Amino acid sequence: MFKSKLRVMLTILVLCSIFISACGANGNTANQAGSAGETATGKDTLKTEASAPTTKKVPTINGDIEIPTDPQRIVVDAYLPTLLLLGEKPVGATAKDLENVHIQDQIDGIENTGESSAEKIVELNPDLIISANSDPELYEKLSKIAPTVILPYETYRGVHEEVEGLGAILGKEEEAKEWLAGFDEKIEALRTKVNGVLEEGETFSIFGAFGKTFYLYGDGIYRGGLAIYKELQLTPPAAIQKELIDANVTYKEVSLEVLKDYAGDYIFFDESNGAEMDKKDKVWTSIEAVKQDRVFYLDAKRFWPFDPIAVLAQAEEVTDMIVSQKEKEKTK
Repeated sequence: MFKSKLRVMLTILVLCSIFISACGANGNTANQAGSAGETATGKDTLKTEASAPTTKKVPTINGDIEIPTDPQRIVVDAYLPTLLLLGEKPVGATAKDLENVHIQDQIDGIENTGESSAEKIVELNPDLIISANSDPELYEKLSKIAPTVILPYETYRGVHEEVEGLGAILGKEEEAKEWLAGFDEKIEALRTKVNGVLEEGETFSIFGAFGKTFYLYGDGIYRGGLAIYKELQLTPPAAIQKELIDANVTYKEVSLEVLKDYAGDYIFFDESNGAEMDKKDKVWTSIEAVKQDRVFYLDAKRFWPFDPIAVLAQAEEVTDMIVSQKEKEKTK
């Protein structure tokens, strides 16, 4: 009887031992499987990160240039405001860039490279250079420092082209899209405001005196042309439409004597490089817009820049000029 009970007890102990061992083995297998899964996932993540390209090629006037996909130290010439609106703060920019009155609250910490001084740029250790200067000798110097993208003046003929173009180069397409959406909304509001005070068919000219020379300006990068004609869509006189805008000419040198042939109902006038129009000159005073006191004299510091931020500011100023002028005319 005792031996029988002992056999039963031993049998139960053996079965329990087997059961516990089996459970432990299954747990270890599960843990090992989990560890293996985590390890595999980690390797996949590392593999994906490792396989992400660190450079890309962009087409330029000097051929395809390989640049970093995520540049950290950019030096720029002429495109500083556009980089800023895209959320990229370069380490260096030219003196002219840094003098732009429209971005003075955004330039802290950006080093002055003078007129694209190669020596100063070397000190900044850039991993990308973007410049509008197409001088071959300068390009040769800069390209030895870092990948250099040359975008000559008038590469972009409008705000959308410039923001989208640089957005693509810098991998900032979403930032470009978002900024342009806000820009378009503001411009549409300005167009509505200015059109609300204009009479049908009223025209606008942009004239300039530079030294002893006189100029007409179209819808390009000079003297507010982008803001006045392209964005606000103010109407030019027929001669300016034909000879400049339709002909894709951004400016034209003329004599004082023919200015009246290009004068609109209103004139925007720039005086630069020591030039100052003789306000009593018979040719000048014979222009109807001058007789009617419909001349807006432009502040060169505000209307020479042609970057997207400047264009928006100019559109706002031009709108205010016209609205104020119309209110003044009503009181006469």
